[in-house]
Amino acid sequence: MTDEDDITNDEENIPVMEEDAEASIESLERDLQYARAEIANIRSRASRERADLIRYSSSQLGLRMLDVLRSLELAIESSKDSADSTLEGVRLTAESMRSALSSEGIVEIAIEDGVFDPSRMEAIAAIPAPDDVDSGSVLQIIETGYMIHDRVLRPAKVVVSE
Repeated sequence: MTDEDDITNDEENIPVMEEDAEASIESLERDLQYARAEIANIRSRASRERADLIRYSSSQLGLRMLDVLRSLELAIESSKDSADSTLEGVRLTAESMRSALSSEGIVEIAIEDGVFDPSRMEAIAAIPAPDDVDSGSVLQIIETGYMIHDRVLRPAKVVVSE
């Protein structure tokens, strides 16, 4: 065989190689189209799931609060009998509500050592400090504050010493 025969054979194989390459390209383009469609479906599904999560995120808290509402209704019904049983019913309901909130990560802000913490508290008034109290101390809690996990849900409203 001569070099000229090799060239002729190579030229005869070129159309076959081109057909294989075109088929391969078409196959890859179909695969790419399917992959793009799958990605679009995944994004759409994730968007729907995110919207549902936001919409129904308070379901567990709602279920717990329905139990609290039922307790309050029972306390109101029992108030016909005596004021003591009503007071006890309301106290138990408040404990039930605290427990429900706590299970969702909502807890009271603790006022540690009576020191004012502006990141968790709101000073609604400042009065002169008594002799035995340091400046910047919490003298009175007007409204309890709450945290949800590590974020302030509602700051505590306090009176501080100047």
